[in-house]
Amino acid sequence: MSRFVKNFGFPKSGRLRLQRDFEDIFKNGKRVQKNGLVLWWKPVSGEEPKMGIVVSRKLGLAHQRNRAKRLIREVFRLNRKKITSPAALVISPRTRECLSDLAGAQKAVLELFEKAGLIKIRND
Repeated sequence: MSRFVKNFGFPKSGRLRLQRDFEDIFKNGKRVQKNGLVLWWKPVSGEEPKMGIVVSRKLGLAHQRNRAKRLIREVFRLNRKKITSPAALVISPRTRECLSDLAGAQKAVLELFEKAGLIKIRND
C-alpha cells in the first residue's frame, strides 16, 4: 500500500458505528446548521476525528441517499486532517441541493465545520 493511500484513506477507526455513540452525540453534543446540513459534534479523547452520517428517507430514493452519503464521506476523508481537535461528528443532510457534486458538497461541509469552529478556512 502506498504512502498516499495511507494518508488519505478512511479507516474504520475514523467511523462512528455504534448506536450508543450516535445517541450520546445527539444528547450531549453541540448542534449547528448551515446550507441544508446539520452537524452534531462532541469533543473526544483520541488522535483523530470520527464521523457518522444519518440520512432521512425524506431526502429521496435509496440511490439519492447513498450518493449524499458518499459525497459527505469523501469530503470528510479529504479534509479530516484540517479539523483542529479530535471530535465525534454526525452529519445529516436535509436537502440535496448542496450535494449536487463534490465541489458543492465540499463547500457546504467545510462551511459547516467552520461555523462549528472545527476548522479555519483561509480567505487570502
